[in-house]
Amino acid sequence: MEFLTWLQDHPISIWIVETDSVWAYPTVLAVHAFGLAILVGANTIVNFRLLGYMRGAPVSALQTLFGPMWVGLALNTITGLLLWAASARVKSFVIMFWVKLAFIALAVVVLVRIRRVVSDWAKGGQASIPAGAGRLATLSFVYWSGAIIAGRLMAYLKWEWRFLGDG
Repeated sequence: MEFLTWLQDHPISIWIVETDSVWAYPTVLAVHAFGLAILVGANTIVNFRLLGYMRGAPVSALQTLFGPMWVGLALNTITGLLLWAASARVKSFVIMFWVKLAFIALAVVVLVRIRRVVSDWAKGGQASIPAGAGRLATLSFVYWSGAIIAGRLMAYLKWEWRFLGDG
């Protein structure tokens, strides 16, 4: 708890929450949304191709989408850490925060596997969609949707972890 207090009381955290500057909370939140749009938007295109849609799109074109996905993930990681730090004492004990992080972790693991499948598919030159690719794409949709929904529910569901001795 001491670390969370230090983090939330850090000058950057205080600036994000308390300043009236448009460069603080509104910009951090906007960049977080922009990063998510890049990441999940590009991921959606790859997923649809793996599910058999957009058959005219060459597999090699899918490989170019992974760069923007990593940029989006980096933006979301940085801004997400800033948003968490700004209210670390609260968010660290909200169940939906941990649900969101779990979905993100699962989605990133699937993203890495999808990247490998697409890379192997492009190298192999086969026409048919690799076995298991559709399952990965479906899991990707489920996990990113879960992360987005859990992130939104954090604002409304204030379920918190209760520890022994808490009132």
